[in-house]
Amino acid sequence: MNNRVSLGDVITLEYGRSLPAALRRPGNVPVYGSNGITGWHDEALVTGPVIVVGRKGSIGEVQYEPGPAFPIDTTYYAMPKPGVSVDFRYLFYMLLVARLTELNSATGVPGLNREHAYRVPTRLPPLDEQRRIVGLLDRAAEIRRRADAARAKARAIIPALFLDTFGDPATNPKGWPVQPLAELADIGSGLTKGRKMNGTPTEPTPYLRVANVQADRLDLSDIKMIDATDDDRVRCRLLPGDLLMTEGGDIDKLGRCAIWQGEVELCLHQNHVFRVRMGESVVPDYARAFMQSEAARGYFLRVAKRTTGIASINKTQLGQLPVWVPPLPLQTAFFEQAGRLGSLARHLDVAASKAEAMAAGLSAEVFG
Repeated sequence: MNNRVSLGDVITLEYGRSLPAALRRPGNVPVYGSNGITGWHDEALVTGPVIVVGRKGSIGEVQYEPGPAFPIDTTYYAMPKPGVSVDFRYLFYMLLVARLTELNSATGVPGLNREHAYRVPTRLPPLDEQRRIVGLLDRAAEIRRRADAARAKARAIIPALFLDTFGDPATNPKGWPVQPLAELADIGSGLTKGRKMNGTPTEPTPYLRVANVQADRLDLSDIKMIDATDDDRVRCRLLPGDLLMTEGGDIDKLGRCAIWQGEVELCLHQNHVFRVRMGESVVPDYARAFMQSEAARGYFLRVAKRTTGIASINKTQLGQLPVWVPPLPLQTAFFEQAGRLGSLARHLDVAASKAEAMAAGLSAEVFG
């Protein structure tokens, strides 16, 4: 495939118009800023469909609106040049992969100069080929959307299953025994980046950091390496069943928790991620669900050290978390059901990743 052109051969980027919030009237027309929909109005600036491109702030972000819209003055909206035969959805995908986010031309607030955007190379095949490509990319996007919705639903069932099995952790209605976490588990702190090694031999070793630990799952798409001694590799080595918990950062990251399943043979953890290795009286999946309950999160927020928008807990505070200890058979039954749901969610993660890779590969082939 050739058909090489530049964006300026295909489109014009028109300026949005100022529409302060005070002047907006109730209606069903979406008002778009650089980041997406910022409100609603009763009058459109552009008859749909509309492709909005961030001009100020979040430059180069591309939004597709199937109906009429009102792009405000921090944006451009894309229009095909007269006489150019282009499918509008193809145009959307073309802009999506054009890396406009890298074209900042301002020294203060990021800004996108449309003359720079017009010079970006791309490809424009015949219309029937454009539509075939759009069909494939739309199908990949739909698979990804369905997988995202299904895995979110699968994960949302686990907290409900927890409440149904054990009751509300805020009130302990079934009167389960309660013990501090430190009496039920071994809690480990991880490695500090940039520490002095004083000549001790080290070896680059994979390790997990806060970005890898998401709520109820691990993001292993980017695992960094750290220089570790033999002692580090013993002391901070993760084992299957270990809980990984973030010590803080933004408040929504406080106490984020996931289970390590041994995905990497030898992997360590950074000091901003606690390793919690449960003893025999608590099943890790039960502990994970408990630590993500509203009661546990409320405890973390109460004891955390806070500055503006930032919160963190230390190892002692984590160890003092009061944990219910229901009978093991009940925990195991919960573990088995939660495990099946978790497995389903992971399969859906794989499906979404494959769809993402397929779309990225096709986009690279078409527009690269």
